[in-house]
Amino acid sequence: MKQFIRFCFVGFFATAVDAGLFYILRQWLPYQLSMVISYSLSLCVNVVLTLLWTFDARMNIRNASSVAVVHLFNLFVVRFGLMALFVAGMGINDKVAFIPTLFISVITNFVIVKTVIHSLKHSSYE
Repeated sequence: MKQFIRFCFVGFFATAVDAGLFYILRQWLPYQLSMVISYSLSLCVNVVLTLLWTFDARMNIRNASSVAVVHLFNLFVVRFGLMALFVAGMGINDKVAFIPTLFISVITNFVIVKTVIHSLKHSSYE
């Protein structure tokens, strides 16, 4: 439970950065490019805080790259998939569709990141 609460705090901060930048950039850029830029910038902060504070894992290339890969999977598969479903499939405005996409991706991201971090902490390479 402690990890989930910390994950939520880190996620809230990263989400604020992500969402704030998305809505600012969306004024000039397509939603796809706005999502990539805003998510990428929030990802940097998120990886460091997730490893060091949320899951109390060592900061090293292997751990950081593993968490980054999970986050990128979340962006390009989960978020882009949901946005395509909501925007193209259901005709919802992208600025509105961003909100449920964000909430759904937080849950999937936690489950995947926790699984990856747990397996890294218990692997023979640690």
